[in-house]
Parts: sequence; C-alpha cells; structure tokens
Amino acid sequence: MKNFSFLILALSFFIALPSYSNPIYEKNNFIKMRKRFQRIDKNGDELLSKDEMMSAHSDRIDKIFINFDKNGDSKLSKKELRALRYELRKRINKFRNEEK
Repeated sequence: MKNFSFLILALSFFIALPSYSNPIYEKNNFIKMRKRFQRIDKNGDELLSKDEMMSAHSDRIDKIFINFDKNGDSKLSKKELRALRYELRKRINKFRNEEK
C-alpha cells in the first residue's frame, strides 16, 4: 500500500509539474493549459470529471510503466520506484534551472 501511495503522489506531482509557470512565459503557459483542459474535457461541459481525468492521464501512467517497469510484471518494485523518483528529481531540477 505504501508503494501505491508513493506512486499516486509521484504521479500527481508529475502531472502538476507543467502547470507551474514562469512570468515571462505565463501567456504561453495559459494557452497551453487551456488547450490541455479542452483536450481532457471530452463532453465539452467545461468541467473535468474523474473519468475524464483518469482517461487523460492513463497514457502518462502507461508511459511510466513502460519506462520503469523493467521486468514487465505490471508492478513497480522499490528499485523501480527509486528510479522513477530519481527521474522526477532530475526533471524538477531542470525545470528550476530553466526558471532562472
């Protein structure tokens, strides 16, 4: 259960990471977020349902498993989760350096 909780936390952070904006690029980020929202909002009601969110992010989850589930058992071991955490840290540091 702890691994699953960490995975959910890591995925949430991974999903939220693109939403942080640099004031210089704020307008472009707003446009990207609006387009992303419209792409996720399948029924066009300008609200995101849980099903729409799950559907939109299942592709990201699939990519995570393709990249980090090295033995192909559809489960992430502690070692595989550490590799995921390491990759997320690299991306965060890269993002922070781009802001400066």
